[in-house]
Amino acid sequence: MDEHSLELSAQVTKGRYANLSSPGTELHQIFMMGYEECTPDYRIERNEFPFWTLEYVASGAGVYLEGQHTRPIRHGAVFTYGPKIGHCFWNESDRPFKKYFIASSSDAFPVAWREAGLLPGKMLQVGNGVPFVSIFDQMLDEGVCADTQSPQIVTNLEQVLLAQIIRHRGTARGDKSGSRKVYDLSMDILQKDYRRLNSLTDLAKCSGYSGEYLCRIFKKYHGESPYQVLLHRKMSAAWLLLRDGRLQVSAVARELGYQDPLHFSRTFRKIMGCAPSSVHQRMENGV
Repeated sequence: MDEHSLELSAQVTKGRYANLSSPGTELHQIFMMGYEECTPDYRIERNEFPFWTLEYVASGAGVYLEGQHTRPIRHGAVFTYGPKIGHCFWNESDRPFKKYFIASSSDAFPVAWREAGLLPGKMLQVGNGVPFVSIFDQMLDEGVCADTQSPQIVTNLEQVLLAQIIRHRGTARGDKSGSRKVYDLSMDILQKDYRRLNSLTDLAKCSGYSGEYLCRIFKKYHGESPYQVLLHRKMSAAWLLLRDGRLQVSAVARELGYQDPLHFSRTFRKIMGCAPSSVHQRMENGV
């Protein structure tokens, strides 16, 4: 992911942003999106915001003020705000947010967001963060490399994103069990440290729980093994690194913790359906 400082606030240590068009139309259209890594003292407190905005927290922990009630923020939190909607949220100093956002040009709260279960000023929790991160990364990548087809592609990706919210909303709601906390902790570790993690054993050491136990709780809450989640996260990141053609396959393999480029290539082909060496050409040909 290429990072730059466009509209980088003092509360963000690293960011990536894309502008698609200027706001001002009554029709719903995403005109700006971004990825942000926040400072330990990150805090947002506003009476309103001029544009309807959706935020997704990929990792970190904090607090969201919903009316008079405080709600814990963890990975998978989705919330919206906009005109005439006050909002206040902040992260814990030792677990700062990594988050994505998209901003809509619609005058009214987007109908598609409401149909996905989102409400102005409200937060919901979704399970299984891997597909969300992958979709947001694709949207940002498309926005940064914008051409005449980009707005439609971003719109289509937004529909996939909202469909995933419908699929996964409520899968984390109301579960305060010990196993849920272990799953959340493990997913935080996967999202943050996927580049240096190479096995279930690595995740077990980082989380402090046995690989057998992690497999049981991932089957319960996710439907896939933690190792499969790790592989999909690595290969989604690999696709983004490969698509502009600037890095060789061997360099991408090393970046993601693979010492053997052949092993990396076999894994990539199995999960992504094509050879890593073909990604750049496929993107140029619109495949």
